[in-house]
Amino acid sequence: MKINGPTAIFLAVIILAAGALRFAGFNSPHGMTWDEEFYVQMGDDLGKDPFNYNCRFFTEIFERSNLAVPEYISEPLFKHPPLFCYMLAAAFKAGGATYETASIIPIVFGLLLVFVSFTLGNYLFGRNTGLAAAILTAIDPINWACSEKIWMETSLAVFMWLAVYFIIKAAVEKKYRLYYLAGIASGLAVLTKYPGFLVVPIGFTIVAIEDRQSFRSLNFWMWPVITMVMFAPWVAWNISVYGDGIMSKIAFLHEVKPHIIALSAAGIAAALIMTRVLKTQAARSALISILLIFVFSRQYVLDGIVNMLNAAYIPLAGWKPGMFQYKPWSFYFRRLIELSPFYVFAFAGILFLAKKGSKEKLIIIPVLWSLLFFIIWGSYQSRYILFASAGLLILSARTALWCWDKIGETARSTTTMVILRSGFAIILAYAFLRILFVDFAVVISNDFSYF
Repeated sequence: MKINGPTAIFLAVIILAAGALRFAGFNSPHGMTWDEEFYVQMGDDLGKDPFNYNCRFFTEIFERSNLAVPEYISEPLFKHPPLFCYMLAAAFKAGGATYETASIIPIVFGLLLVFVSFTLGNYLFGRNTGLAAAILTAIDPINWACSEKIWMETSLAVFMWLAVYFIIKAAVEKKYRLYYLAGIASGLAVLTKYPGFLVVPIGFTIVAIEDRQSFRSLNFWMWPVITMVMFAPWVAWNISVYGDGIMSKIAFLHEVKPHIIALSAAGIAAALIMTRVLKTQAARSALISILLIFVFSRQYVLDGIVNMLNAAYIPLAGWKPGMFQYKPWSFYFRRLIELSPFYVFAFAGILFLAKKGSKEKLIIIPVLWSLLFFIIWGSYQSRYILFASAGLLILSARTALWCWDKIGETARSTTTMVILRSGFAIILAYAFLRILFVDFAVVISNDFSYF
């Protein structure tokens, strides 16, 4: 991928500005979440003993505070794979075991996500879409919030999207050796957090649609092999601690619900089959429109649309545990549009699925897999869908620029075009200012645990 000088400078400015704002957010006076405390302490411990990976030291703190002790705190091995905490340990070796040093990891990965968004948008839809995607990702409240917290979500999202990028590029260009890089990126994703395994069904779905010849290549199969080889040491470590009870222990600690993957797969399969069975673009568009209308006609989502249109509305965020736990299945649809009106463009962009041979489906497939999984999973938090939100923002950039170009193509006169584009520019300006309002009213303060 070649980037010319002006594009590189503009992209660098976006990333540097985003980095400065994220460091400002972290340095704002704020409390630390329990997760951040766990990760920092375990990172420090791993720097001294690479096999001391648990947070049992917090058991006494919880008991003294009369708080219920979560099951995983007293376990001899922490519930998440250890890559994120090992990265913290490495940072501590270089810069000292401080919160400030720890913050560098999520911030850097949050900025890398901006670059990955540009890379994907540029590769699939051109430079303008790539730059627009980078801007939207840089100011996105979810990315920003996850970047200024010592959480593992930004690193997980980067590794997952890198894997998806290499899979797409391998399938589209028939460069099957790129599956080796996809395997490495997937391995890093699953060593960060278990949802990294979503890359596997995502990748198989993309390849099945885009290039079935890949299935005949040994290079393709090296992708999951490399992923599992990289994951194997973590499995061996768990077996050494839990023995034959490893699977039941992991399922218990993560409250695994076996039906989730099955339901997600069934939903994706049904959507893709229907878009293929229906022969005309009009029929496919009608089906997708019906599904979107069904989602956005829910009263809970309609209330979110009203909030989105209220320039002064501040999305809910705070410290109360489980504050979003019992929300309806449509929570993420409402939450996204309350945080950024640009997600409306993204959801409208799903209509691109109706186009035969559309490149947009290569972004929509990962987004749908992730959204469906976490909708069915429940226990709603915005940070869980950072991977999906990054894809939606690429789709949003693509949709907004498509609308802009379409106005120019279809307007019957220059006057009409100017009027329509001026109106559209006002909509874009409101969306942009609305995001900045949310960022500076909620996110930059960094004063929340649940968001």
